[in-house]
Amino acid sequence: MNTEEKTLVERLREGYEKAKKPLAFILAFTAIALTTLPEEVLPPRLGQGANTAALLALALILMEILFEVYEKVVLEPTGVNVINSNDPYREVRKIVENERKVSIQYMGVAGRHGWQNVLAKLLAEGGSESLLDSVEFDVEVALIHPERCEPDDPIFGRFDMASSIDRQIRRRAEAVEEVTGGGSRLSLYHYDHMPNMIGMLINDNYLYLTYCYWEERREGMVLRAGGSEYFVYDKGDQFGGQECITRFQGWFEYIRRGSGQAPAGN
Repeated sequence: MNTEEKTLVERLREGYEKAKKPLAFILAFTAIALTTLPEEVLPPRLGQGANTAALLALALILMEILFEVYEKVVLEPTGVNVINSNDPYREVRKIVENERKVSIQYMGVAGRHGWQNVLAKLLAEGGSESLLDSVEFDVEVALIHPERCEPDDPIFGRFDMASSIDRQIRRRAEAVEEVTGGGSRLSLYHYDHMPNMIGMLINDNYLYLTYCYWEERREGMVLRAGGSEYFVYDKGDQFGGQECITRFQGWFEYIRRGSGQAPAGN
């Protein structure tokens, strides 16, 4: 709504909301000052009345603020945030754009969504939103081993793009090493077990998480992984963010230790 379209009452209400907190400080200072003024400056009867009025106004403002906090914390429903599979890049970019150091752990299957739609853009040379020239970063990627994705494999055969993405990441890791002089790092790890949770953890605090699951199709049971909605967690939320982050980190550490190879680019 434009300013010209607002009524006088709406403008007064907006002005009050903006001035509410500074006004509370002024009233508190005024109440204290009135009790310290000598009688020759302010008669006791007048000073007592002014002090009472200031305290009453301050109490009303504080009560309103407390009720607002109560409504937001207790009464407003809270639930896990869910975003579309096409949204993580925008969300992740929003988190890292003002950071000086960035750590990202990405755990996927073939990497079609997380690598191509998010990390490849963040690590692109010459990109206007690239991390290469702006921050120090440590990006770790964990994907299914390409050897598991042979065309005749009944489960992982349809993830045959894993080999191509593997090569993309390795080339990008070399470029990161060259451009940053070793100040930043892109690492690639492989696993060969059945995936469970997949997603992306930013700065050990913000987690975009989805799960692998089985789906009945005409040709039989099909493994679904990626391309679905992401649950958004952080360590301070009220719906299990800390626990989900701990589980994600545990899986990632298991993959890192069992990868059996040097990180890409090293």
